[in-house]
Amino acid sequence: MVTTIRTNSDNRDFSKLVNFLDADLKIRDGEDHSFYAQFNKTDALKYVVIAYENETPLGCGSIKEYDLDTMEIKRMFTVPNGRGKGIAQKF
Repeated sequence: MVTTIRTNSDNRDFSKLVNFLDADLKIRDGEDHSFYAQFNKTDALKYVVIAYENETPLGCGSIKEYDLDTMEIKRMFTVPNGRGKGIAQKF
């Protein structure tokens, strides 16, 4: 069963998932990775959701608030073995 928690960017499991995401993006981005990486900072994200299956973190996502009318979805990721389980629908 997949469950979710709400947390912030200080969460250890979120940091682990973001490290997996960054490694994946480094491959996908190739030579452009350093340019894109500057926009993917996770410090001070107040709104983070993590999906778990049997206490194992499988996916994450966050929202970065700019002002009362503007937010950006950030750091959406699901580990490969967690894909196809409907995790995105939980968010």
